[in-house]
Amino acid sequence: MGDQTYNILLFDSISDVPKQDWDTVTSGKTIYLSFAYLEALEGAMKSEMGLYYALVMNNRKQPVLAASFQLVTFVDKRKKYTDHLCKLSYHLHKKIHDALNINVLVCGNVFCDGENGFAWSDELRADQAMDLAEEVAIELKARPELKEKASVTLFKEFWPDSTQFSDRLKNRNYRAFMIDVNMVLRIHPDWNAFDDYLASMKTKFRTRAKSVMKKSSNLTLRSLSSLEIQKNAEHIDQLFGYVLEKSDFSFGRLKAAAFVRFKEKLADAFTFRSFELDGKMIGFSTSFLNGHSLEANYVGIDYKFNQEYAVYQRILYDYVEQALTNNVNELQLGRTAELMKSQIGALPKNMKLYVKHRKSVSNLLLGPIIHSISPRDFEIRQPFKADFSQ
Repeated sequence: MGDQTYNILLFDSISDVPKQDWDTVTSGKTIYLSFAYLEALEGAMKSEMGLYYALVMNNRKQPVLAASFQLVTFVDKRKKYTDHLCKLSYHLHKKIHDALNINVLVCGNVFCDGENGFAWSDELRADQAMDLAEEVAIELKARPELKEKASVTLFKEFWPDSTQFSDRLKNRNYRAFMIDVNMVLRIHPDWNAFDDYLASMKTKFRTRAKSVMKKSSNLTLRSLSSLEIQKNAEHIDQLFGYVLEKSDFSFGRLKAAAFVRFKEKLADAFTFRSFELDGKMIGFSTSFLNGHSLEANYVGIDYKFNQEYAVYQRILYDYVEQALTNNVNELQLGRTAELMKSQIGALPKNMKLYVKHRKSVSNLLLGPIIHSISPRDFEIRQPFKADFSQ
């Protein structure tokens, strides 16, 4: 980086970070690095996970990079590995158990998809920013409270256009791997209302959408205030738990208290939708307005109602309606349920992560798990008419 020298400042709380310096670097980049979002997340989750922040200053004491890190426990719940544990000696059993329950220092945000770990000023090139972010990780891991606790360092997740600089991590002994694709629906400029979206579909897919609307017609959809979220917090956590039980992996659990704080801090940039049957919430969805994107976040469902009332499919179409109402350019629907999201018009976008274990022996055990976390195969549907181009 030439003759320029940089000073890394580390913080254990967002309240200790100089807000003006942070905003100078992060303003307009991503909502997940905004002061308001980080205050909300920390306020709800600081007892559940480690949260760390960094500012990198140039030799003129100006901020050039801001980074957010999380210390979380990654749990691989797949039977594929746990079935074999009982057959191993205690020593090896413990090593693999440790590999399946790993303390991970994450540059990024485990509660959302995308490049939300760091932002940089115009003074830096992307490759310089990547190198500095990794230097921050090194300094963090050298702290006594993290030196032994953080077994793995993870940088998540980079879009295809960014791998030209993120692949630099491979030169520092990080393993690159792919996860399930992020399903993204481009919002066509001709879609002024939901009926326009439906009209662009082939008959088969339009009929399917109308069937979902009919099956879910007895549901009442409401956007909740922070007070209403708080009032229903216990039930929200229960619905969220039903969804988490079906997941292969765990990176910690976001609580309803976080949704309350997101609504308080972010106002209309965060939406909590309640799907109710006879006055009782049987599902919910959350989303963030992030620049020109609407990003679907977490959902909760009481699955005993899902088939009869098409709850999850109704949630997906409601996301489309939210995207149209907010006049965004794209709807990011995230991972999982790729086929169903493909049926509403979303297309897959690959995302790449980079991981490194501090111990070479554990790295060998981590390798098979990493290689097994590959994108699932699915058939991409083409729901739109032949003369319709996104």
